[in-house]
Amino acid sequence: MNDVPKLDQTALKTGQALTIILLLLAFLLDSPALVALVALAQFLGALALPVAPYRLFYLGVVRRFNLAPANPQPDHPEPHRFALLVGALFNGAGALAIVGGLAALGWALVWIVIALANLNFWLNFCLGCWMYYRLNRIGVPGFTKAPFHE
Repeated sequence: MNDVPKLDQTALKTGQALTIILLLLAFLLDSPALVALVALAQFLGALALPVAPYRLFYLGVVRRFNLAPANPQPDHPEPHRFALLVGALFNGAGALAIVGGLAALGWALVWIVIALANLNFWLNFCLGCWMYYRLNRIGVPGFTKAPFHE
């Protein structure tokens, strides 16, 4: 099973925690700019760029100061990137809706992301990953990775 990719679950948890904290702060401060920044951070993470803010925070703070041990587990990165992309789209649309005078819609989109990030953080259920694997199962092009167990 050496060819099975491993993904650091602590890095994923760090991103989920940052998403929850920053979006709650954005709501409390009524800051669509902060929502937009979270959307950008998620988008850069979905692209797996080395400058993705959550990645930089994990490496530069969490790992550098040994705040939590790395936890590499067999996992595909693609479903998690898809989940980040969905979160980025919801938060981007939420920020635009808030700025555009549709605050209730915008904050509803943000709260969906907060709820799903909490679901993943506390219960280890990634709805975006689940969606990715369902799309893989029905043969949607681009969704090439199947779950390790099913």
